[in-house]
Amino acid sequence: MRRHPTTLSALSVLCLLLVAASSAGGADPAPAGTPAVAKKAKVDLGAAEKNYFSQSGEDGVIEKLFEVIEPTSKYAVEFGAYDGVEYSNIRHLVVDKGWSAFMMEGDEKLAQKMVENYAGEPRVKARQAWVYPGNVELLFEEAGVPRDLDLLIIDIDSNDWYVWRAITEYRPKVVSIDVNPFFAPPQRMVIDFHPMNYWDKTDYFGASLQSLYELGKKKGYELVYHNKLANTAFFVDAKYFDRLGIENNSPVALYSPPTHALWRLFDRAPQGRGDAPFAPGNDTLTWDDLKIKKKFRTDR
Repeated sequence: MRRHPTTLSALSVLCLLLVAASSAGGADPAPAGTPAVAKKAKVDLGAAEKNYFSQSGEDGVIEKLFEVIEPTSKYAVEFGAYDGVEYSNIRHLVVDKGWSAFMMEGDEKLAQKMVENYAGEPRVKARQAWVYPGNVELLFEEAGVPRDLDLLIIDIDSNDWYVWRAITEYRPKVVSIDVNPFFAPPQRMVIDFHPMNYWDKTDYFGASLQSLYELGKKKGYELVYHNKLANTAFFVDAKYFDRLGIENNSPVALYSPPTHALWRLFDRAPQGRGDAPFAPGNDTLTWDDLKIKKKFRTDR
């Protein structure tokens, strides 16, 4: 049936008026009696920084995260764990919260002291181990680490990015990992892999916050904090991220620059990047007769 042109015009005008009203008024109001959805308050992890045994506020941040994310296994893994007491990021959980733990340290003297410090603690396994991407999950398996551990601390000042990438069979709720803060976001940087990499107290170590953020995304983790000292980043399993009320967790938003006086103790002159080559004598790491050429990678 043919419509009358005047009727069609009136309908068109009515539609336009409805669309305009909708745009001006926003979304349809919720039905009467529908409770308002409260915006999740941001958890202030900066204010939570506190040291019981840790060096850079990590104890308090970890404590706050596990107020928001309920632990299930109450199990933590830390490497390198130093002597298991000084600078420890999990001793507070063990001695004050009743957690179980697996601690590893590469340095033989520190590892021996760590073993002695926990000799009478059945909930803690401690051993000397040099952790690589190829052996990290074997070490976990041998120690009986639960697949759903609550906390993982990666603190080896060298191949941290590679080791985290290699962990696929274990799913910690929270990951704390070393950051190289001298490469501000959005700069990618991961040191070139060698199994014998170590920190020589220069800016040649670990990975940038941007590179860790991108790796975390691939693994299903979200960045939630970069501490004030700028040496540690915290990630949570993505399914818990909304609980923290963080609107923007980009590396640029959360980055802390290395302005603390502590960083002045180390050589941080730009070397090995852009137009600044490594200075002679600072271009290699040395293990006895083994020479490891330094190289910053910006492709990961």
